[in-house]
Amino acid sequence: MAQMDDLTLASIVKNRVSDAIGLSGDQLSQDRMDAMKYYRGEKFGNERDGRSQVVSRDVAEAVDGILPGLIKIFMSGDEIVRYEPRGPEDEANCKQATDYVNWILNQQNDGFRLFYTWFKDALLQRTGIVKIWWDDA
Repeated sequence: MAQMDDLTLASIVKNRVSDAIGLSGDQLSQDRMDAMKYYRGEKFGNERDGRSQVVSRDVAEAVDGILPGLIKIFMSGDEIVRYEPRGPEDEANCKQATDYVNWILNQQNDGFRLFYTWFKDALLQRTGIVKIWWDDA
């Protein structure tokens, strides 16, 4: 298989990100706006005087109800990330890498809040995005 050049890879990634995020005015964008209105319990705009003005908060209850279970799955253990050795010679390096990555996630960054907002975005917006980078400074 031929090597892919950087320009082709960048083009593929850009197209995939655009597809995942959705364009302004398309169906996905409309669905996202509706989901936020339902989550906040906003009125629909078609209410009539003399009729009930009650708006159900089922979306908020469903999202807020499932978040603790999702967070528990990923954050309840001592190790969020674990590197597995391929052989006995890799055990020390894998242990050190596991400790380091878990320290970065939980101590240098607020891993709990990161996962919480990531999952909530995924549930409400159909796409949860986390940006990760490395700074050599």
